[in-house]
Amino acid sequence: MIKIRAPGRICLFGEHQDYLGFPVIAMAISKYIYLRAERISEPIFIIDLPDLNDTMEIKLNNKELEYNSNRDYLRSGYNHFLRKGIKFNKGYRITIYGDIPINAGVASSSAFVMAWLFFLNLISSETFNSFQLAIEGFYSEVKEFNEAGGMMDHFISIYGDLIHLKPEEKTPNLSKFDIKLDGFVLGNSLEKKDTVEDLIRVKNMAIEAFNALKETVRGFDPCKTSLEEIKLFLPNLKKKYQKKIIGNIINRDITIKAKNLILNNLNLLEKQRNSIKINTFYQKLGNLLNMHQKQLKENIKISTIKIDKMISNCMESGALGAKINGSGFGGTMFALGTPGKERLLKQAIEEAGGKAFVIKTSNGVESY
Repeated sequence: MIKIRAPGRICLFGEHQDYLGFPVIAMAISKYIYLRAERISEPIFIIDLPDLNDTMEIKLNNKELEYNSNRDYLRSGYNHFLRKGIKFNKGYRITIYGDIPINAGVASSSAFVMAWLFFLNLISSETFNSFQLAIEGFYSEVKEFNEAGGMMDHFISIYGDLIHLKPEEKTPNLSKFDIKLDGFVLGNSLEKKDTVEDLIRVKNMAIEAFNALKETVRGFDPCKTSLEEIKLFLPNLKKKYQKKIIGNIINRDITIKAKNLILNNLNLLEKQRNSIKINTFYQKLGNLLNMHQKQLKENIKISTIKIDKMISNCMESGALGAKINGSGFGGTMFALGTPGKERLLKQAIEEAGGKAFVIKTSNGVESY
């Protein structure tokens, strides 16, 4: 029996920014997609998907498969392996299921993809290393179907713990932090959302805004130019563009501050000894989360009334910080509290009508 689990994630910093080429900081969480597989004699993959009330079969004739939908990730992943010259001839009966909230901004689809690719890699004698497998996940899920997302979800699901990623398509710049953070509670608003369409709409608006700014400001570099350098030019742009530019640049700079905060406390976080300094770190981290959320709500405009209520309830219950998670317009948020106070935040979320989960930092995709 092969048993695999791939974690979901929360985006700590850089929400709605990885597809713009801005850096992000993500944390793998203790919510998973699980894959179990048993060998069978027939040359076929028989795949049961109980969470979706669906089953499918892949005949192992090593020919590329046609897609049945524009999110046909299992066939896409299989096709990507075939394109690399990898062939399959041993059959398996496979079950894939999970406890990650679906379509809620916690990267359930990417964890699904990475569990599947990890399995295919495992039974093909581990052709790809972790970095290559994350790239294959991005291409199988996003590029193959012209979706708007970035590659953060695939890298965090593979590597686990915390990562800082500058997602340049040809040469992504990855930093892995082997630390475990405490005090997080995930809240599902239970509001239905359309992740793919939401991402496309917000992404296109941001790209339009930055393109308009590039035409106005000579030498503008979205990854380096400061907000101060462009303030005089913003009134020349449409108001909807102004807000997107301001929000994205402020959040870009917040992500840089968060990375420096983690780096400056890395030794402390690895040892988890000095309680006073640890508390100071968490307070600073929470403050940065609140600053990030302010931009997501007021300038990027992806929050909802219910999620705002869940966040305010958490802050009133002593949270150090809280923010929306994922593409927004529904889905999830998370709150950071003093470690040991997670139950209070869970109760605050549930009182606002959400479903809450205490979460831990997780390892990356693995056999178990």
